[in-house]
Amino acid sequence: MAKWTHLSMRYPPFDAPSHIPKEMYKTDIYWPHRDDNENDLSLGSTNGWFIHRSVSDDPPKSAKLIHEHDSKSETEKLLSSRIGWGLSPHPLHSIARRWIPYGVVILIFAIVMHVLEPVLLGGGFISERIAGSINLGLLDYPILFVMAAPFVVIPIIFRVLGNVADIRSQHMFKNNLPKSPKITVSNSNTTGPIKVKVTIPDQFEKRELYGFIRVGLLPPHRNAMMSALSGDELDYPPVGLSTPLPSGWMKHADDGSGIGESTPMLIGRGSSSLFIEPMRIQVSGPRQFISSDVET
Repeated sequence: MAKWTHLSMRYPPFDAPSHIPKEMYKTDIYWPHRDDNENDLSLGSTNGWFIHRSVSDDPPKSAKLIHEHDSKSETEKLLSSRIGWGLSPHPLHSIARRWIPYGVVILIFAIVMHVLEPVLLGGGFISERIAGSINLGLLDYPILFVMAAPFVVIPIIFRVLGNVADIRSQHMFKNNLPKSPKITVSNSNTTGPIKVKVTIPDQFEKRELYGFIRVGLLPPHRNAMMSALSGDELDYPPVGLSTPLPSGWMKHADDGSGIGESTPMLIGRGSSSLFIEPMRIQVSGPRQFISSDVET
């Protein structure tokens, strides 16, 4: 008897915190069941970003039937790019991202105050000390703009410093690449706990190592995403999904959103890249101490 795979998903776009999940598009599709690797999976809540996959004997009535995309080679390439060592971006990136909204608000406030400056001065709401302009070089700049400038420039400086630090750390790591541990996964399905056995290289035996297991959704292929949302790969993309990237750009992020601030500056592509696109829907296990040849 034929079986069907049902997938319901709300995939987070770039800069997901600035979007309201309930107002974003939800994917609800199904296709003929292919193999035993397509088992039940549930990550996230339907009120937020989530992916729910199930296998049933009858096709769901509310979902849309899609045709299978032959993307095995692309999937293998994507998986291979996530095997091996990886580095965490410099903390300055996170600081800059948290700082930017405040800088934008302060700049907009300064613009509004500058426009209303004559009225505010006439009514005595502001002092002449913060009104008018200040001479810098050959030009005059409004004092309010000069006061707001550091809040806009500092995040940019943080981003530049963070990118420089990331490039340096990549070069240093690649020039002194450590041996890789041997990791064996004995159970990786959803019917029971995941068991992992790690053999640590000799150079790490005197160090305390910790790790955790993370399960998540890799960036989906753009053509499959567009077909599921609109039915046509060439349609205008929905909110939160960018237009297709030029050929050769960021091939490891097929959803078309792995650009700009989501990925630090890289010194290579494919397997030479030490920074990878984060899984936007994910669940992590508890942090545990790792000892060699011990199964956890």
